[in-house]
Amino acid sequence: MPVITEHYDQLKIDKLKHYLEMQAGKGQPVPFELFVDNLKVVPRTEDPKEFDNYEFYMNEDTEKVRILIYSYGQSPRNDQYCYMVQKNKLDKGLNGLGEIENIVQEKLAARDREHEMNRLREELEATKLELEESEEYNEKLEKEIEFLKENKFKLKNIDIGELASVAIEGIVRRNPQFLTRLPGGEALAGVIVLDNKEKERMLAQSPVQESQVTVEKETEPQITEEEKRHLVYLRKLEQTFNREQAEMFNAVINAMVEEPSIIPTLLEFINPKQ
Repeated sequence: MPVITEHYDQLKIDKLKHYLEMQAGKGQPVPFELFVDNLKVVPRTEDPKEFDNYEFYMNEDTEKVRILIYSYGQSPRNDQYCYMVQKNKLDKGLNGLGEIENIVQEKLAARDREHEMNRLREELEATKLELEESEEYNEKLEKEIEFLKENKFKLKNIDIGELASVAIEGIVRRNPQFLTRLPGGEALAGVIVLDNKEKERMLAQSPVQESQVTVEKETEPQITEEEKRHLVYLRKLEQTFNREQAEMFNAVINAMVEEPSIIPTLLEFINPKQ
């Protein structure tokens, strides 16, 4: 059972208290008791909350504080820590009040250090959390950038090349006169005009009354696979662009139809060389 005798040191006493709290937190409480001079001020207990009760009994006449920490349970074996507040009566007579004041200041300083350590731990945890969130954001941002690089010719999974071809076809059908500006385009423009008129004629025809049907089998206009594909992309175009964007898109298509030479310039702008 070792006995350690030292000059009064509040930091060392607080360390003993911290040890008792830590053991209790692990579910392995350690019994202890405290004396101020020869008075047992904290009877044997395992509750660290009782530790600071000794301070109530200290005054300018206090000579020492003894702390007994037992090995386990009801074991009599213990380690004894004796902290001398005053070395002898002479010192007590000369500067007893000053010694107590020093003890108080040491205790306050120790508590300030503990509070500062707790604050630093909290700041460290907050910094770690912010760093983790920042890393997650950076990772997400990198994935978004990679996605955009891989899909720079696509908009909401719509192939802009195919979409442009559908849009150009629609513009040409509505404005076949554009084709007359191209070499050999007059004949193609005439075919498109006739095709448009045929479609308009078929749409304008009134449905035959069922009572008038005798031999001829009712027929329905068939939509080709290519037309279905064009309709799908046109619907996607309508869902993707707002009115202003659609107008700008049509303006770009019209510009390319009127001046095909600008197409390479537009492609260089959309896909700049790395």
